Amino acid sequence: MSSRCFSSKLLIIGFLLVVSLNVLTLRTADAAGSVAMQAASLMKLAPQAYNMGMRNGNADKWNQYFESKSRRTMPGVVIEGASAIEAYYKWEFENFKAKWTVKRITVHDLVGAMEYAWSATHKPSGDKITIDGVAIFELGMSGKVKNLDFYFDTAPVAKYFKDAPGVH
Repeated sequence: MSSRCFSSKLLIIGFLLVVSLNVLTLRTADAAGSVAMQAASLMKLAPQAYNMGMRNGNADKWNQYFESKSRRTMPGVVIEGASAIEAYYKWEFENFKAKWTVKRITVHDLVGAMEYAWSATHKPSGDKITIDGVAIFELGMSGKVKNLDFYFDTAPVAKYFKDAPGVH
């Protein structure tokens, strides 16, 4: 009888252990899912803030998405730190009237890739330009952009960016 009682207790303990592990796994999956959802949400909201800032001529709403120690790159250009990024976007908002259109987003954990079109009028010349490219967003633990890397063909648009802060 005691061996039967012992195996019943062992069975109940084993069952409770399996249930506990499943609950922990589900909580971890929910947390990972929420991180991906946060990254996807940021990647949808950030271009809207950029576009709204362009319409209002104010980069502040856009700049709030960056961590203080963030980095922004585009071919041949690396801009590091929030103040340097703010200076770049101040220049961009003064020199272009632009719209950022998202074509496709893919997110994995804290990293997302976005296919986009950037259509702009260069204010000093009146030239209309379009950049089709890919942006890679990396979120920091703060929920803000830690790194933002743009990839596009610079040949047709390089002359418009030659005086941008951070361009050498």
